Amino acid sequence: MLVHQTSPTLFVDSSSIDVHIRIYSDSNVYRAELRVGGVKTQRFRIGLSLHDVEDLNMELQQAIEVVSNRCQEGSRCNELLAELANAGKSAFNRIFADGVPRETIQKALEMISTKSGATIEISSENFFIPWELLYHDFLEDPVEVSNFWGLRYIITRTLIQDNRPGDMVSPIIQSSCPKVGLVACKELEFVAGKEIPILQGFHDEKQIYLSCLRSLDPDQRSKELGDFGRFLCTELHIVHLACHAYVKSPLNHSYLQVSNYFPITMQDFHSQGFKVGSNPLVILNACRTGTISPLYTSNWAALFWEYGARGVLATEFRIPDWFAAAFIEKLYKCLLSEMPIGESLWNTRCYFWNEKKNPLGLAYALYSPLSIRIVNTQ
Repeated sequence: MLVHQTSPTLFVDSSSIDVHIRIYSDSNVYRAELRVGGVKTQRFRIGLSLHDVEDLNMELQQAIEVVSNRCQEGSRCNELLAELANAGKSAFNRIFADGVPRETIQKALEMISTKSGATIEISSENFFIPWELLYHDFLEDPVEVSNFWGLRYIITRTLIQDNRPGDMVSPIIQSSCPKVGLVACKELEFVAGKEIPILQGFHDEKQIYLSCLRSLDPDQRSKELGDFGRFLCTELHIVHLACHAYVKSPLNHSYLQVSNYFPITMQDFHSQGFKVGSNPLVILNACRTGTISPLYTSNWAALFWEYGARGVLATEFRIPDWFAAAFIEKLYKCLLSEMPIGESLWNTRCYFWNEKKNPLGLAYALYSPLSIRIVNTQ
């Protein structure tokens, strides 16, 4: 049941995407274009409506959250995977229906089956699925964990947006000590007790230069939002948010809660015109900062992309705070070894399954070029 092992010296070729899937809407349903290797682009129909996609997301979210709620720190979660695999297989079959769609995707996956760490890029405007949870091949008892897409492939999403500021930025971050800007909710036990000390440890070892946004005063909201905006515009290589994300209706009122229970809403980004000034990699270590609702193109990952992020790492589901802190420590170790972000995320997921039998790394989603990496200039 072990997934593919990787070497820390294996880097993804930034010019090489093994499988590219573009999904677009057409008369209330979706169509897909698939490219693999040098094979001619294949086109097929995805017979799902927007509301079908919403249902799929809900089913997958409920399945992963059963695992998340019952998978406590230090426990072994492999016995909880059958329901998750069943939901992932159902989603795979519904997206790639029997006939041409399924035959096409299966042939594409067969073509890359011998490659460790094969890459899949999904481009879409309004089709959001937690692709990492898709499960293909036969359902087995016990579950074959390597059949989850997120543990077999290096996956990224490309959001179709106009003239994104981060598009023309090099994927190479050249620095001997990358500057990390931290926006945290210090009221969260594992943020204060684990995540911040982990980042401070990297700082003390001179592997990163850590700067922290001070606590914001809810009674001086206008002034404090201005200071938050200025913090985003400082010269940073990574912006790291360790906080809670809350979904509200209307969606524009959804917010990130930072220290002093200070809420920063999507509406604030639009009204204040925030910019992510130096095109950093943004790490959103907060629950459900990726897909909020597949019926909307708005989510935190898309928002930071729109306002200048070089790439975004987000979460698709609720994850325990203790796991978020542990996951980020391993991820930074990979990034600081000059491993590209796509491979760093995949290696971290595989580590937590192979070593801890914990599948919650499947909740992390990449909205970024796979080739972003830190290169030590010393």
